[in-house]
Amino acid sequence: MTGRFFLSDRPFRPKRRSGLLLLCAVLGLALVLPLRGLSLAREPYRIGYLPNAQISLESKNRLEAVYARAGLPVEFVPLPQKRSLYLAAAGDLDGDAGRIYGLESNYPSMIRVEGKLLNFNGAAYVIKGQHIGEYRDSLLDVMKVGSLCGVVWVEKVMKGRCLEQVNTYEGLFAMLLEGRIDLVLSSQRSAETVFRKAPHFYESIERLEPLVFQTTFYHYLNEKNADIVPKLEKALKELRDENYWDDEAQ
Repeated sequence: MTGRFFLSDRPFRPKRRSGLLLLCAVLGLALVLPLRGLSLAREPYRIGYLPNAQISLESKNRLEAVYARAGLPVEFVPLPQKRSLYLAAAGDLDGDAGRIYGLESNYPSMIRVEGKLLNFNGAAYVIKGQHIGEYRDSLLDVMKVGSLCGVVWVEKVMKGRCLEQVNTYEGLFAMLLEGRIDLVLSSQRSAETVFRKAPHFYESIERLEPLVFQTTFYHYLNEKNADIVPKLEKALKELRDENYWDDEAQ
């Protein structure tokens, strides 16, 4: 058979190596691209709030809706009131849930989000039947006064006067009932929340008129987050225009 050759009787099969490589490349891209998208996603904005104060909890609840409407991720960090403010001012937090107007005069690194977040009323509470009459500032000079720790408006009202401070509203009103203090300064929201939990227990406590302190709460951010302020202001306005919240309760 010299000089002759024979073709194999096996059918011709094209090499699959290049096809497999192409398939692997496509699958690899399909897996990598979503992961790249995840890695580029913005971490949630970290906002401090005071967990044992109703006004701060309400601010947090409202901001959850505002950030959701603005399409921004957010995480709320429970902290003591002053620590939350200091960390936000230093840039270790992105902001603080709710503060009174004018905070930026003392903390220039903080930016106010325009638009009312909620109203705030501070009130005086005493034991019924003492015939005290209306609230007046002179009561603070002759009565033993208590409040929650770290409440800025109370510290301003009580400047130069003695003040008993505790960590919970339940503990605060217990001191009033036990006669260890004569008058409580508290946000109206927080006090009414406590009273609703056990109305018979607190039925001997009354709120004096007029209110001790009235202001508006705003959301504040560290200046490093100035770029999201317009988005939050737009979202807040939209929600207010829709009457999203009931602002009759103070």
